[in-house]
Amino acid sequence: MSAALFRIVGWSYLPDFATKQALRVIHRTSSSIFHRPPPDPRTPIYALHYRLTFATVVLCYLIYNFLDASGRITHNFYELLGVYPNSSDATLKTAFRGFARKYHPDRAGPSGEALFIEVRDAFEALKDPVVRFAYDRFGPDVLEWKECTTMREYLRRGLLSSSLYHIMTGAGLILFSAIGKSSPIAAWRYLLFLCLFASELYLLLAPSPSTLPPSPFVDASTSHTTILDVIFPKRTVYQHILLLHQVFFFLSVALSRVAPVLFPSLMRGDPVMDQQIVRAMAERLGALAKTTEREFSIMLDTELLAIHETPMATSELSTLPRPREMLNSDIMHTLTMEMEDVVVENKLKSEVGPVKTAWDLAVDKEMKRVQDQQLQEIVDKLPSPPPETGRGKIHVRARSLSF
Repeated sequence: MSAALFRIVGWSYLPDFATKQALRVIHRTSSSIFHRPPPDPRTPIYALHYRLTFATVVLCYLIYNFLDASGRITHNFYELLGVYPNSSDATLKTAFRGFARKYHPDRAGPSGEALFIEVRDAFEALKDPVVRFAYDRFGPDVLEWKECTTMREYLRRGLLSSSLYHIMTGAGLILFSAIGKSSPIAAWRYLLFLCLFASELYLLLAPSPSTLPPSPFVDASTSHTTILDVIFPKRTVYQHILLLHQVFFFLSVALSRVAPVLFPSLMRGDPVMDQQIVRAMAERLGALAKTTEREFSIMLDTELLAIHETPMATSELSTLPRPREMLNSDIMHTLTMEMEDVVVENKLKSEVGPVKTAWDLAVDKEMKRVQDQQLQEIVDKLPSPPPETGRGKIHVRARSLSF
């Protein structure tokens, strides 16, 4: 119990602390090698570095917990004798004789008496193929099941004992999902639990790895080698199941710690969604809004000063009162109308379509009218020639018009 609590505390605090220290060392090393300053903690690139480093730290911590849990599993009868679980009875007998010569109380003294008695009792019990079948799956507890005599009884008793763990674990997952916030991680926990249950059921019902001679109690069938048999060739099924329980616990905790950091978009409504980036974006938007407001205020003050024809240095613009305080309603109305005209004119000039075509025709027509009017004014200002009669008068008038 204390070991489980220690692991929970370790998973809660150690990955974050180790990630910060490792990331600091990585940034310091990279800056010294590539001569680049480390990214600011409030930038997205720093958040990406943190996520990758955090995933690496959790993976290393997961491997450490896996090796530690594997080393804490008690040795089985075969490991004590130094043989494999599929060894024959003759091999077991030879190995036990060697073990007895080394650990017999007459040779090893009283300190090795308890171990010798335990191995001797296991050796005597495992001469029975049915007991050996049950021992490989449910561990040394089967030596205390004196009421069981057949393989069916051993399997029934062992499955009932194993089901208690799954009932408690399933109830804990349901309770945790009910009192906690809704999260997609809960579905992955249930998937891990189903994988654990299916793997354990397969290991329990698969043929025994022991090579036994044909007997009326055990059917002759080929055994299937699993990846756990390859990694730990001298371990039995019950040891593999104990390791799977530890792996399920580690993966559940690691999933709860890694998923919110690596995949923040999947955590709907979760406050862990990278608060540093959100805060940095808010600060940048606020600074940009203040700068835009200041520039707009300066431009507006400049236009108003031009209307009033009051020269003033740009440095003094910030000390001026607000436009609404220094202008009366008539000037504000005139300025509003002019600004509306400017906006409409720019809108018409920027868009392409029938409105712009009509606008261009109207502008060309107005420009032509103004040019004709200016030409007529110039002609009118010319000195009048002396009055003549007949065709000469008409000729002078035509020359003036052509000019």
